[in-house]
Amino acid sequence: MSEYRFTCPNCDACATVDGGVRERLLIVGCPVCAGAVDTPAFVEVSPHNTE
Repeated sequence: MSEYRFTCPNCDACATVDGGVRERLLIVGCPVCAGAVDTPAFVEVSPHNTE
């Protein structure tokens, strides 16, 4: 399964999430500030990336 680096465009909160969580965040928004989130907030990363 793909992993994504999420960066909120509103509050700059960051997290690594899987595809299911990515889809949920696109619907409900940022879990920190509740701001709207769109696709540019996600960058696909290697599942072995330790950043």
